[in-house]
This record gives sequence, structure tokens and C-alpha cells, in this order.
Amino acid sequence: MAAASVGATLSRALATHRDPFPESSSVAPSWSSSRAAEAEASPVSTDGGAEEDVHDLESPWVAAAEAESRLEEAAMAAAAAALHLRGGNEADADEIRDNQQRQDDELMALEAIYGDDLAVLENKGGLRYFQIYIHYELHDGVEVCAKISLANRNREPEGCPNDDTEDEFCYNCNFNYLPPLILTCLLPKSYPSKDPPYFTVTAKWMDGPSVSQLCEMLDAAWSDLLGHEVVYQWVEWIRNSSLSYLWFDGKIMLGEDIITTNKGDVRAISRSLPLESLIPSMLGYSSKKRHQDFLEEVHMCVICLNQSKGSNFIKLPCQHLFCVKCMETLCKMHVKEGSLFQLVCPDTKCNTSIPHNLLKRLLSVEEFERWDRLALEKALKCMADVVYCPKCEVGCLQDDDNNAQCPKCSFTFCGLCKELWHPGKQCLTTEQRLQRQKASGKLTQTEMAQEILNIRELYKDVRLCPTCRVAINRISGCNKMMCTSCGQLFCFRCCKAISGYSHFKNCGLFEARDTTEWDTQMTQMQNGIQERAQNQPLGGSIRCPRCREKTFKDDDKYVFCWACRTSYCTLCKRAVEGKILKRGHWGSPECVGLENM
Repeated sequence: MAAASVGATLSRALATHRDPFPESSSVAPSWSSSRAAEAEASPVSTDGGAEEDVHDLESPWVAAAEAESRLEEAAMAAAAAALHLRGGNEADADEIRDNQQRQDDELMALEAIYGDDLAVLENKGGLRYFQIYIHYELHDGVEVCAKISLANRNREPEGCPNDDTEDEFCYNCNFNYLPPLILTCLLPKSYPSKDPPYFTVTAKWMDGPSVSQLCEMLDAAWSDLLGHEVVYQWVEWIRNSSLSYLWFDGKIMLGEDIITTNKGDVRAISRSLPLESLIPSMLGYSSKKRHQDFLEEVHMCVICLNQSKGSNFIKLPCQHLFCVKCMETLCKMHVKEGSLFQLVCPDTKCNTSIPHNLLKRLLSVEEFERWDRLALEKALKCMADVVYCPKCEVGCLQDDDNNAQCPKCSFTFCGLCKELWHPGKQCLTTEQRLQRQKASGKLTQTEMAQEILNIRELYKDVRLCPTCRVAINRISGCNKMMCTSCGQLFCFRCCKAISGYSHFKNCGLFEARDTTEWDTQMTQMQNGIQERAQNQPLGGSIRCPRCREKTFKDDDKYVFCWACRTSYCTLCKRAVEGKILKRGHWGSPECVGLENM
């Protein structure tokens, strides 16, 4: 990163986050890791609004102003000590020039290695000044154990295991990402030939003693590398070895809240927040970093098998990933067809519903309004006490006596038969209503009989879904039916809810067919074949039905015409091709004209 751009970014961070966790800000305590899980389960934004600059995300953990003030104090103290030990003698000009050249080379190497994690700031008093963001590589995550004192708590946290002691307990939480540790360095003119860099270690989530131990280890590393460039070794030791040095068994221990004084190392900048505010902040950081990494990684959509960056993907609450284009096509198709029950995760083993906020983003305004209307109708149909007004089709609530009044037209009707409310009387059947219309002169005898036949024919192939009670009509096919409203599978014969084909071992999958007409046709066909065989025996000649040329007959089923080079059936006189078709065509329902039986 260029020095000017990084300096501008950190200047903004310094102005905005001079107090990164102000005491006046109230952070709602949350002691359940479900908060992070909910953040991760939300659909991934593809409009760029959820993407944050790396430094904007990490700036609350930098404490740039505090590091600057402490670094100046450390530099002044170290300079005073050096003057006292050396009697005020300064390094000669050649040594200073050599040190400056080595510092330039080291800074150039650090920029090449750490890239955006290195922020070069404006020189202070002619001394080189920079910060390095150090991120721990947690391949399998890390467990953080926070010791909470019950004496300082107003309420018992939920779902946290209690410790053996009565006045405190430990809260354990897993993190995929930890907030960065910032190493701020100011290079004196005597570095690296004689003196180490002036530095501060900022870890706003660590306890003070732990950060002070890191500072001591950096001092020890300088003692081993006296006279050599040391910043790279410092950074790599912190990144790769400091966690195992400070904590054991893969757990990071955070002590309980204690008001500390400045008795520790002045170069150590540690946490100042209570744990009940710090843990939610760490969870939020881990969730946002996980989201950032997802947007940058390349994923493959299992629907279209295309690969793209995470910013072009949708992550459903079930954690399954699909590209935006496939999800848009899926949602638009089911909304258009009205099959709302299929608006679920496309994974074959998952049934998680697609959230409505994601549907609103994937659908157009008109499509979302249609989905909203269909979802409302579906919900109303599932309510046993909701009926529709026969005049204006407005949904109404009926009471225990099946009495309903339309809020729009004020028509009071029976919720069962949709006729005018008739308290204490049974609903009229369809035949009784037609008889009443005939008596009033609205229908003749013939019209009434035809209406009854139409109703019976209409409901002959209609069944009610066993789940939502919606009428389902079967046009053709087997007895396995799927409700278009709720997606329930059921048997058309017995109307029982099913899950597969095992039900049809005892209940036939297909209806029995009447073969009487088939047998009659086959008998007539056999008689005709015998008659034609007598008139046109094998070895004779017949005329091709296509080109009318005489052709030698060597088979009773198929004849090949050498003139038009076509095989045709002797029964239906139609051209047939292929040996497989020949074996199955002659005498088949297609051949004799019974394919629609």
C-alpha cells in the first residue's frame, strides 16, 4: 500500500476512533453465541452494502492515539537512558547513513511481505514511523474462556457452564477470527546498529499482563539479534508462536474485570472494556471478517456449476450456497406458477424456506406483490374459521355456528353452503338447490338434469388434500398426487397422506383398465389378417401403399418396397423404420388405433 494512502486512512481512523470503545456507549450484553450464528446465517448481500474496508473494520481495535502518546514516552525514556549511558556521545555520520539505508531496505521488504497490513505513517522528528496489523491464523478456530465474577453481574447469563467456585463462572466461546494485534514502531537513528525500535503492542482484547509478556519477549528477541533488523522476526513470532506461549491447551483465558493502574509495561496497550461488552464486540468482528472472506473466496454453484466470487452468491440460513442468477430464476419461476411451497433451499436434502427479505431482493416489485398475495391466500386457506364471501370474494371469519358476515358488503351467509344464513336448519344439497331453482322457473327439467350430470362429472376426478383440504383434480396419470397448495403427497384412491411409493403395495398405483373393447378389436383384427393372408399369400406380390409399385411379399407383418426403399406394416399400411420399432409395432395399440385407451 502506498504510504500516502495508508497515512490518510489511519489519519481518518485516528480522528474517528481516538476513543475506540467510549465508556458512554452502551453495548448490550449478550452471552449466547447465537448472535454470531444469526449474523452468519443471514443472506449474503450482493449489492456491496455489506462490504467494509479492512481498516474500517479493524480501526476500533487500533487505538492509534494511545499508541502514539505511549510511543513518544517510550522514545523519550529510551533516548534519555542512551544519553546517560553514552555520556551524550552521538553516532558518527557514517553510522547514521548506514542505519538509514538499512531502515529503508527493511521497510521496503516489509511492504512487499505484508502489503495492506503495513501502514507507513508520517515521520516523527525525522524518524520512520509505521504500524503492522498482525492477524492470527486460526485454521480450526480458537476457544476463548472468559472468567466472569457474579458479584459484578446483574443477571445470570444463559447457557453458560458454571465453574466450581460460587462467585465466578467461565464463559466459553469459539472464534474463527480474533481482532488484530497492532505493532507500532518508531525507528531511532541508531537502529539497527545499536538500539532496538521504539514500539508499542496494542491488543485491545487481551489482558494487561499478557500484552506485557509480549513486550518482554520482543525485548528478548532483540537481545538475540543485536545489531540486526528485527521487525520481521518480531511480527512472525507474534503471529506464529505468541498464542502458544501465553496460553495452553488451545484456550485463550481472559481474566475478570479488574481496574488496573499503570504498573505494567508502558508499551503494552490492553483491554479497558468489561468482558460483557468486549465479548459481543469480538463476536461481531469475527462474523464480519468471516463475511469478508466469503465475499472474496471463489465458490461453485451446484445448480449451474459456474464458479464465481462470493459477492455473486446467496448464502441461505441453512448455509447452502447458490449463485444469484440461479436463485432469481428459481424464485421467479415458482412465484409465476404459484407453487410457493417449493420456495425452499434447492439442495435435495434440505427443506429450509427462503426468507422473505431475500425474496424481496430477488423478485421485482410486481412479483413480490404476487408472492405476498399468494402467501396470504395460502395462510387464510389453512385457517379453518376463514371463509370467502360468495358475492365479493372477501375473506371473512365464521363463528362456531358457521355464521359469517362480509366486512365489505355486510352479507350474512352460512360458511358451509355459502347461502343466506339459516340458523337451526341443515344446508341444502346440490340436488335440493337445483330443485328449488326448477320450482322457481329458473331451470327446466332438461337443464336441471344436465346440470346434475355436469356436477357429477366435474367432481368425479376431484379429491381434497388431506392436509390443507384444497380440491385437487386429476386429469391423467397414476394415483400418486401432489397438492399444488401445500405440496403434500397423497393417494388419489384413498386420500391418505403418503411419502413415497411404498403405499401402493396395497393400494394400486394405476386404475384397472377395461379390456373388453381391446379384446373385441383384436378378434376382428385376427379375422382380417386371416382373410388378407388367403387373398395375398406369402410368395405373391402386393402394391406398395406409398409408391404403388408391386412388391414381393415374404412376411405377413412387414413388407419392404425396393422402389421407394421403405418398410411398411401390412396391417395399418404405415411406414415403419428400425428393427426395434418393427418388433413392437405390428398389432400394438398404435397400429390398430387404440393408443388412447
